[in-house]
Amino acid sequence: MKWKRILLIVSNFKTTGYDFYDSAFPPLALEYIAAYVEDLVNVKILDSKAANLNLIQVKKKIEKFKPDLVGLSVPVTSAIDTVLNHAKIAKLYGATTIIGGWHPTLAVEQTLSSPWIDILVRGEGEYTFRELIEKGSPENINGLSYKNDGNIIHNPDRTYLKNLNELKLPSRHLVKKYNYKIFNMNCDAIETSRGCPQACKFCSTNVVYGRTWRPRSVESVIKELEIVSENKKITDVFFVDDNILVNMKRIGRLCIEIIKAKRKGIIRSNLHFFFQGRLDSMARRPRIIRLMAEAGFWLVLVGIEATDDKRLREINKGCKMDQIKEGIKILHKNGIIVMGNVILGVNIDDTLDDILTCINITGRLTLDLPSFTLLTPFPSTGFYEEMKKKGLLLTEEYGQFNWLNPVIKTTNFSPEILKKLLFLAFYAIGYYAGNLSNKVKLFRRTVGSRGYLYVLHPLRIYRSLAAYLKWKKIVLNNLDGIKMKKIRQMRSGNLKKMEGIKSEIIKLVN
Repeated sequence: MKWKRILLIVSNFKTTGYDFYDSAFPPLALEYIAAYVEDLVNVKILDSKAANLNLIQVKKKIEKFKPDLVGLSVPVTSAIDTVLNHAKIAKLYGATTIIGGWHPTLAVEQTLSSPWIDILVRGEGEYTFRELIEKGSPENINGLSYKNDGNIIHNPDRTYLKNLNELKLPSRHLVKKYNYKIFNMNCDAIETSRGCPQACKFCSTNVVYGRTWRPRSVESVIKELEIVSENKKITDVFFVDDNILVNMKRIGRLCIEIIKAKRKGIIRSNLHFFFQGRLDSMARRPRIIRLMAEAGFWLVLVGIEATDDKRLREINKGCKMDQIKEGIKILHKNGIIVMGNVILGVNIDDTLDDILTCINITGRLTLDLPSFTLLTPFPSTGFYEEMKKKGLLLTEEYGQFNWLNPVIKTTNFSPEILKKLLFLAFYAIGYYAGNLSNKVKLFRRTVGSRGYLYVLHPLRIYRSLAAYLKWKKIVLNNLDGIKMKKIRQMRSGNLKKMEGIKSEIIKLVN
């Protein structure tokens, strides 16, 4: 066997702004990969993000372990520069480098053009990686691209795994020394399905998975939850599915089984869950949302994206504003906290009035944790190709594609002004803004689902305050030059005052 010592690295990448949560997710993809080769080789996972390691520290870890092969994952496009720096270190120590994940699958040629990458896994990597280790060569292995005498070779695609129940469980023991948190909660992650049948214009999920949706059985998910529940320090589990609510009956059955397992003591009663989902699905099946709350689901991340039906149609979102509002109402009725994202300037022809209207409507949605991003075309999506063909891409430096940096030309705003408008939205409607009533409701929902001890925990208060101040500093630095006394009126919760300060905003964009 060619490779006997394998090091899988999670890079300590930073994405402007979104690290204010100080979060580190479990590297579920690498845990799955490791599970498929543990019986063949000595494999370790180095999570430099969870351990907050710099390049020098990573270099020392590589030097100590002396891997034959280093595997690197790129979970988001903006992580690519940091990942390539780690690949460079690995090559300096003579290791073969293999890269996989979301971005390499979307940008195969560009990724392999790096002198530090030898092999690239396209799409799902579990069986592809095992076959590579068994054969010792990338030749004739479906799902791989690689270099041969300076040429890039693309083997045929590997078909998607039809039955996810066949997957081995992730090798969580390889990362047990790390402390994973999100929103200051000790967390683990579970994937109950892959893909999404929707075709949102800006989304890359349907490119990676071909608009397929493949669920695991309820029984297999419960089995994995039982294992996670054995780790007493874990308080929360993040369901990482892109669209877990495709089959609402399945989620209903899962919740019923979780409730039963908690009553029997098979799953800890104090284990809580958060997830990603579509609001239109929730609006159609309120009974399922009640079951989710009873099972321990307490927070949801939703993509609202646009704030009127016209723009929702333009981006192929497949839902209407009435459904979005109803979904939020149902979630709140069941005590579930809603973190919702809106794309500011979702149409490249949006005017200042369009932007301000978007901010106004977002404020009225009563989101507990509202956030904003800029329209970002990711490689291989139809939207990316459209922007490139029209000459509207400002850069192809993928490290800039972090949802907060303007990377496409818009009709009415320079990149600098668009970025100021983005942070203006954060300041006006962001998670630390809004009126006292909304904050009280958020406090009550949190207490209702987690209890007073969770909310009033001294260390959690300190960390939350530190994250708040860090993000606030980022926001204010990006609003330098604006008369903040006037803009602060937007934070009162009285959005009618928006018109009163419009003159100040007009000065900003002229």
